[in-house]
Amino acid sequence: MLFFAVTLGFFVENQREHYIEHLREKVYIRSIAEDMRQDITQLDSIIRIRSRMDIFMDSLLYLLNYADPKQQGNDIYYYARWIPRTYRFYTNDRTISQLKNAGNWRLIRNKEISDGLAAYDNFINTFTIYIQEREESQVLIWYQYVNKLFDNKVFEKMVSGLGFTRPTDNPQLMRYDKFELNEFCNMVHFRKNGNSFFISNAERLSSEAKKTLALIEKEYHLK
Repeated sequence: MLFFAVTLGFFVENQREHYIEHLREKVYIRSIAEDMRQDITQLDSIIRIRSRMDIFMDSLLYLLNYADPKQQGNDIYYYARWIPRTYRFYTNDRTISQLKNAGNWRLIRNKEISDGLAAYDNFINTFTIYIQEREESQVLIWYQYVNKLFDNKVFEKMVSGLGFTRPTDNPQLMRYDKFELNEFCNMVHFRKNGNSFFISNAERLSSEAKKTLALIEKEYHLK
């Protein structure tokens, strides 16, 4: 009887621990799902904004290479002023960080979901490193070329809150030297490539997040 009582006690305690862990798993999963929804909303918004910037850079290159830049000052200044904006992605990783730091990743018992979250987290880390190390340095170099060609007084008049208004008096560049214009266009080209890379990876990241979120909602019956 004593052996049976001890065994039953272990069994009950084990079941209680499983039950508690199951509840903790549900709490973590709900929090992860909310974090991913916020990531998806942020990513899709940034993709739309950066796609618009991609058009600005194409337009700027066209005006400087195939039109008379002296007649296109309004658009040239407007497009050039928006291009340094990076619109970075800041993931909502509070829950995943808690899982990793507290050693509770094992609580996510569904292997497909666990693998999907791990892949998503790794993708974000790689993505963030690229933005910090490459795109930010491109923007810093970009300013050196802007300083050679653009009149700061025009930029100052364009400021409108957190955005910019298009000039209406056809402001002129400080120089129209072909070599300097070519240098500037090369920087626009590289900035455009970096922006396109960001968009492509952000689309992949958003797709991965949506796929993993859909699986979470299905497996854990979340709405």
